[in-house]
Amino acid sequence: MTDLVIALPGGALDLMRRQVVRQGVAAAIEPRAWRVLERLARFRHRVVTTQEMLAALRPEGGASPAALRQAIRAARRAIGDDGNEPIIRTVPRVGYILDVPRSDTGGPPMAPSRSATAIQLLIGSLHNATGRPELRWVEHGLAACIAHGLSLSARLQVQEAPALDVPRDPVRQHIRAMVRACGARFTIAGSLAQTGTAFELTLTIHDMDDAEEATLQVRAATVAGLVVPAIQALHHHLLGARRLPASVAPMRRCSELALELFSLARQSAAEQSHVAALRAFELLHIIEPDFPRLELELLRVQAICGSDDGPARAALLLQAAIRDGDAALEAQTQQSLATLHHVKGRLREAALSLQQALQVGRRCMPPDWLGRNLTLLASVECRLGEMHSVRTNLDEAQAIFMRIGSHFGMLNVLWLRAVMSSLSGNVEQAIQWNVKLVNGARRFRARTTLVNACLNLAGDLIHADRLEEARPFAEEASATALAIESDVNVASFVANVHCLLHRLQGRPDAAAELLSQLPRPADIQDEGYLWQAHGHAALAAGRAAEAAECFLRSAAELRLRGNLAGEAPLLPWLVEALVRCDRLSTAQAELDRASAQPHLQGESSTANLLYARALLARRCHRHTEAAALLEQLVRSPAALPLFRRLGRDLSRAPGVRQDAHVPHEPPNGDMRRQFRFASCMLDVERREFWIDGRHRTLAPKPFDVLVHLYRNRHRVVDASELLETVWDGDSGSPEMVAQAIARIRQVVRRSSAASGLIQTVYGKGYRLLAHPRAEPDDSAAASLLSELPAAHEPLLALVPLASRGVGAGGIHPDIAYQLELLGHSLAVHARMRRLPAVKVREMTAGIEGSRTDAIVDAIHARSPDATVLLATLTRRDRLLTVEYLLASSVGRTCGTVRGASPTALGRQLAARLARSHSSPTRALPGHAKAQPWVTRVLGLAAAAVQGGHRNTAIRMLQVILDQDPDNDLAFDLHARLATPVDDPDRRASTIAVGEQA
Repeated sequence: MTDLVIALPGGALDLMRRQVVRQGVAAAIEPRAWRVLERLARFRHRVVTTQEMLAALRPEGGASPAALRQAIRAARRAIGDDGNEPIIRTVPRVGYILDVPRSDTGGPPMAPSRSATAIQLLIGSLHNATGRPELRWVEHGLAACIAHGLSLSARLQVQEAPALDVPRDPVRQHIRAMVRACGARFTIAGSLAQTGTAFELTLTIHDMDDAEEATLQVRAATVAGLVVPAIQALHHHLLGARRLPASVAPMRRCSELALELFSLARQSAAEQSHVAALRAFELLHIIEPDFPRLELELLRVQAICGSDDGPARAALLLQAAIRDGDAALEAQTQQSLATLHHVKGRLREAALSLQQALQVGRRCMPPDWLGRNLTLLASVECRLGEMHSVRTNLDEAQAIFMRIGSHFGMLNVLWLRAVMSSLSGNVEQAIQWNVKLVNGARRFRARTTLVNACLNLAGDLIHADRLEEARPFAEEASATALAIESDVNVASFVANVHCLLHRLQGRPDAAAELLSQLPRPADIQDEGYLWQAHGHAALAAGRAAEAAECFLRSAAELRLRGNLAGEAPLLPWLVEALVRCDRLSTAQAELDRASAQPHLQGESSTANLLYARALLARRCHRHTEAAALLEQLVRSPAALPLFRRLGRDLSRAPGVRQDAHVPHEPPNGDMRRQFRFASCMLDVERREFWIDGRHRTLAPKPFDVLVHLYRNRHRVVDASELLETVWDGDSGSPEMVAQAIARIRQVVRRSSAASGLIQTVYGKGYRLLAHPRAEPDDSAAASLLSELPAAHEPLLALVPLASRGVGAGGIHPDIAYQLELLGHSLAVHARMRRLPAVKVREMTAGIEGSRTDAIVDAIHARSPDATVLLATLTRRDRLLTVEYLLASSVGRTCGTVRGASPTALGRQLAARLARSHSSPTRALPGHAKAQPWVTRVLGLAAAAVQGGHRNTAIRMLQVILDQDPDNDLAFDLHARLATPVDDPDRRASTIAVGEQA
């Protein structure tokens, strides 16, 4: 839940400080009473079962119901729960619930803050008009460096700009619209030009309130020399101050090398190359540790990369923030710490840090920051299964983004709403949302959002049993995630969905090839999705025992990290693998455990597990039970189409219906598991029944009967099934079922829901005559996605040529997938859109052999502006070599590049393509003139080698290779240092190479 301080009558419950406050004073509370009180507070949106309370009372086991009752009484005394309306409400024979009404705002009221009076501005990417591709880092990096300097002023609120590609359109309204998409009053765009030996930066300031524009120009001999003059000019224009304040003055003392390294690091971060950004920030920390607020920037990148040094740095920053009373620093540090916990898979700790960040940040941070962190908190809580909080936080975040007009924030909100629709079983609605998201992410070139949207769309299409439609989106998600080097959790989730598709379509080789691009699951820390991917690959290859072990490891990781939302999709495949390898007792134990877990009792989860139960019943030769389960699965409105089809494939009994086109009602879409029908609402988490907006008391057994009738509203439910489900088949009788039905009818008799809500089918059973309400489409939120003009994207056509030794027209099967990844990586880093392979084959149909000129002419005849990549990829040991020809309207370039992965080869080809487009007569990259910062870092590396600091020198050289992979001098020196040698002559030659810099 979002609130860390819960208001109580006459006091408050402070979850952060772990205390109960009564009349402004901390009240004494027993440890066992605090355990149950904290559990109730964390899950106050639902009933906490008695079994959960016993586990919270004594995690190691052994607590008795009598001890729980004593702890509940002690907790009630501590919070003063002695009024007419109990705060800790007992649900008979089920559990307890903390019945505290939530605030309407979703958080504490906002106090007057720095963000309310500070000027909010955003600096978009800068246009590199110099024609020098080695200065590409000015687009995002230089803009981020200037923004960093401005953010040091207490009177300015600088929003973090995403990796935003501003279209180079002469119509200024398009530029304003793109930058305005982030939501700020002042937006700044600009371009860098070179006149003679000097550089000139032109900045255009757009005032969104007054619709006015102003232009500033600064000049300097070097690009880094523009930073401080630009900060001073903007500070004077926005605030009217001619002198920089003391907080911004430290930027004057920074060396040009430090400013360039900071810009390079932020450029890498904007391009999703977070590992390269981390190396650049670490080098900057070595060279100039007093760079302003470097520790916070370093912590942010360490958090994204999951560095083990992050917690110690976060602790130091929190101490400094509390000591200096810097609320903004405290909020941002808590946000970074939450990101680190999230990457490490510690979801509960991530949620707690985000709650603390929001509690502090509401007083000092801008609305865009609050919206982004509310969205991130909703994402974490979605995995924790706290769906009520997800909806509350998303509503608040959406209101913020709609108010400030942030398109990019709305992308994330809509993505999570699509996830909620998917988890609730409303696959068609989720597909509609994700199609909109994919189009919006492509328009904004938001690569991370594109990966998530394509991934979710592929998963929803798989669950909708539309496998061929899912394949291109799964491939795009996989290739883009590898190209931008997504964090391990995203990459493993992508691999899981893609390997499931490979398995369902019978492509075990493709699944194995994809997994070869990722680390082994035992070597990383993720939430278990990579184990699932290996399980699907093993099932595709027929290795059921290996798949079962992989799925069990995945389930253990999900439970260890508290990822409740990830268990439901895994369980059917886990049980299937266990059944196929004849581990029937373990499969039954997993199904029994699922029946006892509240988060696995959703309508869609229960229906999908019918497939797994039928598999187990068939293997145990309980054919009658299996046939009944399969009949129920095929007719279930909440079961996913994929499992309904698998159920039909499994069934061979003549009595089971085989109709694939049975009309189904849409499932319930509320993630709080509120079942709405007619004028009634069943809240299965709070165990409440509402009619006409009024709460009605319903005993536990009649409540469970009504829930079961709703979930099976498509058919008649007989009394024996209700006895088996509600009364466990042992202690009930048909008369008790009749009494429960009578009690339900008595409760609804005086409402607008007619007494005929439950129909009695004599001799057969009962049926609920109600349909769920349709969920409204949030068109207001989606309207922001259609306001911006689509940016022009050049086309890329990849033509694979035959590998040597394979034969004319043939591609070695081990290389084909690698070449596809190379093409996707090149398209991502060169900001192109790949032509589909089918369309490329149509363009080149009928061309014999490898006639490159004919291939290029055929493609340019259909797409004159397309860039054609003809490539031959070979692999020797672990090194990939590509011989390529890049042909475009500007000219042609050819050569050979080598690398360890296809994504690295794609980055190198993108750099070479940029150079060739910049100047057709320019020599190959290795002969290009080195940048000043490269020369200085090479000199520092040589000095580090002479001083015996070999590891430091290696890190310096790696920073150079991150930015310029074709730097021959850095590559040679790095290769010499990376291989330890004892030969003094070899060491001397290494130092000599460094001195050549």
